[in-house]
Amino acid sequence: MVAFSGPSGAGKTTILVALVKELRTRGLRVAAIKHSGHPHGFDVPGKDSDLLLRAGAASVAVQGPAQLAVFGAPRPGGARALARLLPRVDVVLVEGWKEDETLPRVEVHRRAVSREFACARSRGFIAVVSDEPAPRDIPTFAPGEVRALADLLCGRLGLTST
Repeated sequence: MVAFSGPSGAGKTTILVALVKELRTRGLRVAAIKHSGHPHGFDVPGKDSDLLLRAGAASVAVQGPAQLAVFGAPRPGGARALARLLPRVDVVLVEGWKEDETLPRVEVHRRAVSREFACARSRGFIAVVSDEPAPRDIPTFAPGEVRALADLLCGRLGLTST
């Protein structure tokens, strides 16, 4: 697992989408999980899953011919607990979960969004994706350097192409 952090609008999802594509071209199985700090409903009111949750079910899973969804209360244990619900993969890319200091982390920074770098305050970062130089000696990639970022992550996580 490797987490990606940065303020809203910095480009985290854009980087993750490109990184998933790059890792897939290398034959790796990739999963992604995202943390949202905003309360909102994920289920459609009035649908069967919503009705079952409102009736008191602790969780409801819906599997269709192409997708699986699980609805329910948030799980304690952070990103690692959520990752255990996923199928077996080579790497899980995590967006958010800033409070989990145990995950190796990549900062996604964009000068137009924030002038501050989180990696200046925390040593938990293994790399930075930014449109300007990082404030300390850490591997730094431009937003378009996804292949190089994938090389670093594969080497760091011991992932080999299949």
